[in-house]
Amino acid sequence: MTKLLKAIGLYTLLLAVIPFAMLEAAFRLMPVASPPYLQPVNAANPVPRFLPNQDYVYGASWNFAIRSHKHTNNYGFNHFADYDPRATTPLFAVIGDSFVEAHEVDAGKSAAELLHASLRGSGRVYSFGISGAPLSEYLAYADWARVNFRPGAIAVVIIANDFDESLLKYKDEPRLHYFAESGLLIRIDYQISPSKKLMRHSAFLRYVQHHLLLSHKLAALGRRLTGKEGPDFETTMSARLPDMKRAVDLFLEQLPARAGLPPAAIELILDADRPAIYSDEALARARHGWLAQMRGYFAAEARRQGFQVIDLEPVFIAHHRADGQRFEFPTDKHWNELGQRVVGGEIGKSVPFQRLFGERPMITAAAAAAR
Repeated sequence: MTKLLKAIGLYTLLLAVIPFAMLEAAFRLMPVASPPYLQPVNAANPVPRFLPNQDYVYGASWNFAIRSHKHTNNYGFNHFADYDPRATTPLFAVIGDSFVEAHEVDAGKSAAELLHASLRGSGRVYSFGISGAPLSEYLAYADWARVNFRPGAIAVVIIANDFDESLLKYKDEPRLHYFAESGLLIRIDYQISPSKKLMRHSAFLRYVQHHLLLSHKLAALGRRLTGKEGPDFETTMSARLPDMKRAVDLFLEQLPARAGLPPAAIELILDADRPAIYSDEALARARHGWLAQMRGYFAAEARRQGFQVIDLEPVFIAHHRADGQRFEFPTDKHWNELGQRVVGGEIGKSVPFQRLFGERPMITAAAAAAR
């Protein structure tokens, strides 16, 4: 028995421990993503935030095609500036998901940070965003920003997966808020597990998680196997249209009260259907899809209720036709520096922003590079 146990231990060492140690040593020499831990989400801290005051490296794609240097401020958000609840200068808040979190661009290059820098101390632009947040979580962020910072106007970035993922029926990931069947906003608390904390110390395991997206792929496979998603994505999403419209209705109904602002001081930024916008044929096909229906419904309802709406589709199309540049990475859907800069420019020209700060200089490539 002793010899058998020794043999098993030796084989384990040769087949698992030593190869893992070699992989770990190799990946520690590479720019593997190392984002900070999320703080617990609970009644005392109801919205997800990173640990504060952290400088870190972010990366994405198997071949490290995306690399950035990021910074979390005193409140745990990705922003080069600290947030001051006692400041009296006008404040504009930008709320969203990973597109506002902006992991893929260097610190100072997100739309909110570019706008903040353009004000040169005469006002502030704070961003509140986390990967995975849907419409329902935007309400929680708007409420939290109102209580803690009292912005005079806000912008909310709307992405394709925000609609169905707002419903507890389709998503229940801890750390976020969701709409229950009753329409009430439900928070699912979060506390990082000791095992996950331990695994985050491994560069190789972080590579598997952040660069290969293994957990996302396994979750998608699980949804397919359990029948939550069919083999055809368009068919699956089309079947959810009534539920998604219900999520939009709940969001628009609750947003003014939670933000403490009238609809005229709230702008809603609709992302384009990328990459369909880069081809007339693809764009024509997309006109009949579920996303086109939801974008149309959202914009019409928001305008009817008095919200300001910025539709990025015609904006991106005009820019692309002028110079052929794209607004995302070849291997990643998130906005690149150009995309962030264009979005910042559109916010800067908007009525709520101009009303709060007056006319400001345009965000140009040169100004962005100076950050």
